[in-house]
Formats: sequence, C-alpha cells, structure tokens
Amino acid sequence: MDRISSLPDEVLEHILSFLSTKEAALTSSLSTRWRDVFVFVPTLDLDYARQDRRENPRQFIDFVVSLFNRKGKSPIKKLALKIHLDDDQYVLDQTRVQSWIRNVLARGGVADLDLFITFRGKFQLVPLLIFKSNTLVKLRLGRGFTIKLSHENVYLPMLKTLCLDTVDFDGDHNVFETLLPRCPLLEELVLEDQRWKQKQWCGSVSSPSLKRLRIRFYNIPIISLDVPSLVYLEHSCIFGSKYANVNLDSLVEARINLWVEDKPLRKLRDGSAHLVPADMMDLITGIKNVKVLHLTSDALELFYFSGQDLPMFDNLVYLSITSDKKQGWQILPLLIKNSPNLETLVFKGLEHYVTTNCGDACVCSGYMEKIPSCLSSSPVKVLEISLYQGTSRELNQLRYFLMKLPFLELVKIRAANNIQVPIDVQYLLKLPRASSNCKIQAIF
Repeated sequence: MDRISSLPDEVLEHILSFLSTKEAALTSSLSTRWRDVFVFVPTLDLDYARQDRRENPRQFIDFVVSLFNRKGKSPIKKLALKIHLDDDQYVLDQTRVQSWIRNVLARGGVADLDLFITFRGKFQLVPLLIFKSNTLVKLRLGRGFTIKLSHENVYLPMLKTLCLDTVDFDGDHNVFETLLPRCPLLEELVLEDQRWKQKQWCGSVSSPSLKRLRIRFYNIPIISLDVPSLVYLEHSCIFGSKYANVNLDSLVEARINLWVEDKPLRKLRDGSAHLVPADMMDLITGIKNVKVLHLTSDALELFYFSGQDLPMFDNLVYLSITSDKKQGWQILPLLIKNSPNLETLVFKGLEHYVTTNCGDACVCSGYMEKIPSCLSSSPVKVLEISLYQGTSRELNQLRYFLMKLPFLELVKIRAANNIQVPIDVQYLLKLPRASSNCKIQAIF
C-alpha cells in the first residue's frame, strides 16, 4: 500500500519543500495523485548553473514560466534563486530575472528570499523590489549585485536575518546609517567581501537589536562596532584598520581573524610597533568579557604588538588558537595568566614562529622542565590538539603541557591527514603528567 500518497496535500507539500523545485517536479511522474502537488509547495528553489551544460537557458526559462502559470496566484513563502551564467545573456537576461523576483514579491507573504545571481557584468537590482517589504524575515543577496539605497526606498520592519555577499552599494552616504535603522528587528547580519566605493563609511555597524554579526572587510580605514546586544561576533579584516566606538557589552563568543602580510609583520618584529593602530586595544578590550574566544595565528601575534597591557578575561572558559609557522605565541603567556577561569584550551596545530618571548608557555628556547611557567597556575582541565604532525618539536611541546598543567583531566590529540610520524599511543600514555587524573585520547 502507498501510505505516502494517502497523506493530505498539506503534508505532502511540506515534504516536497525539502527538495529543490526541479527535484519536486519529478514526483509528478509517480501517479496522477502527485501530478500537481509540487506546484503548490510554498517554497521555490530554482538553481541554474550554465557551467555544467546540463540544460540550455531556454529549457530553464520554459520550466520557470510554466511553473508560475500553474501556481496561479498562490503565495510563495520562500524563494531561493541561484543563477550562474557565463554566456547566453541574450536569452536569460537581467530583465527576465527581475520579472521573476517581482512576480514572487507581488504575491505577498514572502518571508525568506535567497538570491545568488552572477552574470558576466554586475546585476543591477532595483531596491524597491526587495528593500520595502512588510513580510521579509530573512534576506540573502550573493555575488554580483549593485544596489543604490536611500531612506525612501528601504523599510524592512520584520527582517531578522540579512546576509550580503560581495554586494556593491552606490552612493555617497553611509550605507549602514541608511540600512540598519530601517531594520528595527534585525538580529543577524552577515557581510562578506565588502569593497564599497565609499570606504570611509563602510565599517560603521550600529544596531541595538543585533545579536549575531559576521563581517569580512577589506581595506576599511575605520571600523565602528556599536552593537550592545551582540552575543556572537566573527570578525575578519586585513591588518591596518582603526577601531572606534566599540560597544560589545553582551558578547559571549568571538572569532577574531586578522590578516597581516609578511612585510609589515617583519617591521613589527624589528621594533616598529607604532604600525599597530593604538586604538586596536579598543577591539581587544571590547571582547574581554567573552566566554568563548577563537584567535587565528595572525590575530594572536597582533595582540602582542598592540603596545598596551592586555585586559583580564575573567569570563573566558574556552580558548581556541590556530597556529602557523609564520606567527608567534608571544602574547600567549599573558593571555593564559589573564584568563583565571579558563577550562578548555584548543590548539589547531602546535608549530609556530620561534621567539624568546613565549618561553614559559612553550619550548621555543629549549626544554625548560624546572623553570616556572604560566601554565602552572592555569585551571585548564581539557587540552585539545588538532592537526598534530607527530614531529619531535610537537612531542616536546605536548610533554611540556602535560608536566606544567596541574588540573588537566583530558587531553585530546587529533592527527593531521598528512601526519609525518605515526602517533605512538602507548608512548603518549607513559608521558609524565602534573595531574594524576589526566587521561589521553588519540584520534587518528
């Protein structure tokens, strides 16, 4: 017995909503019962990639037009439209795509809009199509859009999630001063690869309602983060930006990814600490109350060159560090000392730039069994090491951690895919430890 076909239309439509529209359309061949079910699914997931050559643009256009005709005036709650074209723009052009978006919005009730469209040139998106909607809750615009906004053509009273990926904004005004105040309920903002013309305005993010923020900026002179309700921050930026008006009072988790090129890094190590903007400490101070902190290798070393005292991280319980042979651990001893409640310490790789300034946190200057260490007073209970290569230097560092961390309960070691030396688990289990309760787990 076909029990699925006996289900109500509403249930079948809900099931098909988890498929792409093209996949859902294939179910119409099962039986007459399924012929029109997919038509009234309240979500549209349309994906056309010209590069794979599976169908020509005319077939895709005919399918979409036929689908709209069969749907009549039925509402669409979610539209995911992904179009990637490298040619045939004379068939599938911007005007036609604009008309599809307009068709969906005119039906009313759209809550989720996901547009990822790339043509050979920029896609000129008409703001009134999208940015004045009383129903949109989630909006994602990806790749190739150019938009000109003004106070008059922006109002999204129900929007909670906004994702902008490589979107260009024209105009001589502050984009965020125009956009964010017109989204009073916004909780999540994602900005990827923004390179706007008016760069002096692009780094200012101010919102009383924002809770999650992921930003990736390039060559932005000044970055302002006035987001008092924010609980999650993922911040990626090229070294050189200045920080102003940093308000992160509610922050719980932060991922800080700062990039620094080789030339300015060499200058910093040669004593040119003035290259680090003095107000970079505003960012460091702004994240001092987090419970979870992730730092890339560049960010870790730039913290050291900030030129001021590191604040106390009294709430920090989870610290994750990405290591690289090009960047050092100089700030690590002070960071550990200033984290009196740290419970979990994670290293993604143990290799790092050798200096004499991180000696009591590692073995850069030789094995220091009898020298006091910042680790000796650390409350860390869990130590996780991933991308482990099994080199002698890594083994010495692991041995040092085991001998200096007195409250360790668990050490997890995850081998790298291209591990150089097989892990001798039995040898690791015999290593001396400061904590008699410490267990070691090796994961291959």
